[in-house]
Amino acid sequence: PQPGTIHPQNWTLRDTAVKRFRRSAADYKLNVPEWVRPPDVLERVCGYLEEWVMERDRQGSDPRFPKSDSPPSLDVYQFVWDRTRMIRKDFILQNYVGTGGNCDARAVRCHERIARWHAMCEHQLSHIQDFVTMQSQQNIQELGQTMKTLNQYYDDALGRSVVEIADENGKEIPSSISQGNHGCSSDIVMG
Repeated sequence: PQPGTIHPQNWTLRDTAVKRFRRSAADYKLNVPEWVRPPDVLERVCGYLEEWVMERDRQGSDPRFPKSDSPPSLDVYQFVWDRTRMIRKDFILQNYVGTGGNCDARAVRCHERIARWHAMCEHQLSHIQDFVTMQSQQNIQELGQTMKTLNQYYDDALGRSVVEIADENGKEIPSSISQGNHGCSSDIVMG
């Protein structure tokens, strides 16, 4: 990222596709198709948050913070925490829940990134007393929920890609299935 810029060159704020977390309510529905971001957009949002927001407090001056030149670490944490929670919610709204739901390598990669971020925050913000007293428990809960979903993705992908079939003696042996709708729909793995 360029010092002093808030998003990639030639991007508008709309291109970042960052959404604030909201709960479903009687007067506010989250599952309106036009509002739910598809997996490729959610992966792009994760990349944007990692590259342009998570390290904002260390990247030097930011035009939006004239007094201190950069946002406080806890403000960055709370912003990203809220937005990653909405990323996870958008996956849930599209039935990317592991164990019987949709399976996609992009969903797995996003959840892995989010889990790493929660673990990193727990370590790097442990010297800030406000984080320890007010945010740490919530951070650990979100890390736990993210890890639970990841385990479901891993278990589901394993269950879809390997099935037991009987050999000529009646013994069941594992066999990969390469046809049909088994395994993740996207097998491209990115670092």
